[in-house]
Parts: sequence; C-alpha cells; structure tokens
Amino acid sequence: MLSDNELIQLMDLQEFQTIGDFLEAKSVLLWKHEKSKGINRTYAKTNFDETKFHEIKISNRRFFVVCTNVFHQILNSVLADACEKYPECFGTGNASDVLCALYKIEAFGSISDFQNFLSEEQFAWIVEISEGHVRPKILRIELFRKIDNLNGDETKTEFTGGVFHSFRHFHYKDVPLSTKKEKGSIDHPSSIIELLISGFFFSELKQKDMNGEKLEAKVTNEDSKYCFAFFFEKESQTHFVNSVRFD
Repeated sequence: MLSDNELIQLMDLQEFQTIGDFLEAKSVLLWKHEKSKGINRTYAKTNFDETKFHEIKISNRRFFVVCTNVFHQILNSVLADACEKYPECFGTGNASDVLCALYKIEAFGSISDFQNFLSEEQFAWIVEISEGHVRPKILRIELFRKIDNLNGDETKTEFTGGVFHSFRHFHYKDVPLSTKKEKGSIDHPSSIIELLISGFFFSELKQKDMNGEKLEAKVTNEDSKYCFAFFFEKESQTHFVNSVRFD
C-alpha cells in the first residue's frame, strides 16, 4: 500500500479538487434527503484533506477510497486487534458484544456514546476517476446504518447495513468478524474494500424490487463465489452497501 506522501504525489491537484467538490455536493444532498425522511443526523461530513484519499488500481482503472479517520482505523487496526484480544465477543449473535470489544480497544466516552459515534457519519466513499472526471456511479460504505433488535428480542441486537452487517459472513484468523459464526475467510478486515469494488464496479447490478432500490451482484473470485446486496437512494443517486455473503 502506498504511504500517504506517495499517494499525494501521485494525485493531481485538480483531481483532488474535482473529487472533493463532487463528494461535498453529494454529501449535502444525501444529508438533506435523509433529514426530510426523519433520519436526524446532526451533521454531514463533507470535507476531506489529501491524507484521507487512498488510491486503488484494478485492471487499469483508478478508484479512490475517501474515508473518515474512524472508519479507516476500525478497518485497518481496531477490529483486527479486538478479534485477537477478545474473541469471545464475536459470533455471539449480539451486536452489543462486538461494540464492547471495539470499545475496549478504542474507548470514546460511554459505551452508549461510542455506539452513537460509530453509527453517525463514519463511512467511506468509493469513486472511480477517468480522464479527470468522477464517474457518476459511486458507492458509500458505512460501518453500519443502525442497530436493530433481532426478531423482536430486546436482549439481542444486530447490525443493519454497512461493513459490520457484511462481516457477519466472514472470519479473520478463525474468529468471526461480527455477530455470526459463518466460516468465510478474509485476509484482513480492510480486504473487504477491494472485494466491494469488484462486486460494485466490475459486476452487473441486477434489480431485485419494483422500485429499483434493491440491487444484487454476483462475483466468482478463484474458488469463492460472493453475492452482494446494495441499496440505491435515488434522490442523491447514491449506492449503499447492505451486505456481502458467500453464494
């Protein structure tokens, strides 16, 4: 992986400005739409400095992952550390246990404050740039959209949407990465980013409902087959990650 300095040297300043302006407008539009639907996020994260841009090249195509510090830290270090130090907190069928493990690694306020902090504006954008322009098909990946009671049981909670819902189907070093105990191996939690790029940008998205909001893609990588579920928010023209599982 490129260091931040190497990455900044590769980025054209005009490209940086183009991506930044595009994501700022997209973030504001999404925030206004969600507010109109009663989703009361207290703010919209709209600006990122150069160090938050991470380039990934696949098959001569250029993608930029633009994420918050917290999203980057969770995927690149905190989650892996939590799995290794507190494996008993994973695969229990309860999102609260996963959050407790993360909290032990990187505490912020009370556990309730920590949960709210992770659920609000902690995300990554993935955009593709071609000939100096951002292509309109973009993906937003959140840690999780919300936490729900599982099947009406107030003692059990589950992540809805985002990478932690996707991680229910994966394990790292034989430890589940989220609430379930499925045995789909992943090299590292951060590896989910390239997997999502393959499912979103290199695959056909098939409509799964009448409204065109639920989309599905299938990918075969070596000996593994994956099924991706995305949600398309029409007002802001933004795709979200719902889940990834082995097919």
